[in-house]
Amino acid sequence: MRDDIYALAFLIGDVIMIAGGYWAGWKFIRQYRNYLLGIEWFIIATSGVNFLIWALRFPEDKKAGEASLQYSFAFFLDAFSRSVGVTLLLVVGFLAVTHRHRSSKAVDVAIFAIGIGAGLYLGQPKFQDHVDDAGHHILYPGPATIYLVVNLLTLVFLAYVTKRLWNIGATKVAVATLLVSLAATGIALGYDFFPFPATVDPLQDRALFYALALTVWGLQLFIYLFAYRALHEHNERTDQREVTHARAH
Repeated sequence: MRDDIYALAFLIGDVIMIAGGYWAGWKFIRQYRNYLLGIEWFIIATSGVNFLIWALRFPEDKKAGEASLQYSFAFFLDAFSRSVGVTLLLVVGFLAVTHRHRSSKAVDVAIFAIGIGAGLYLGQPKFQDHVDDAGHHILYPGPATIYLVVNLLTLVFLAYVTKRLWNIGATKVAVATLLVSLAATGIALGYDFFPFPATVDPLQDRALFYALALTVWGLQLFIYLFAYRALHEHNERTDQREVTHARAH
């Protein structure tokens, strides 16, 4: 019964992330011409699809699942987004509405190149096992510290975004942005440093943890789009008022 509930929660969380990635990613590209955020959102959604297909292909055969290319691809995409995608890339993408600054194509390519390099390094097989032969949680201090530091730095920026949203009157979006960002930091801590005890969530599967993680990551994709939209529309109203004022004088 518990396994069925965890499996359903995992499925719901993954679907939320997939839907948020493709829908919000398309909005970023089509409405705002923000390809940095749009492509990253697509990457996260693709990661969710890959994760879902992998889970359905290898529900029982753990060894075959870990030997599949999908398994390595999942770790690469996860490492890409956790290290650079929803950190540096997110910050640079949001500068379009917080500071009216759009990065050059060279900078965009450089960020993705850094992300690919980080994904290849941090997604290596030697960093993939969650438990040792005795069933104890394995902590990789280097990668875990990198993930946590970049997450905390991004959280500082998102706190600034929250303040901007509050100041323009988008209070609901501001609160949602802050809460989902704090939840994501909690997931980052639980991912490496504070795993759920085996009595709550078997470490070999971590089904409950991943269900919560996927749900939080999916909500981030939706809420950050709403935050971006609120700031973008505020900038447009400000520009319109300035034009109207200039014409009046």
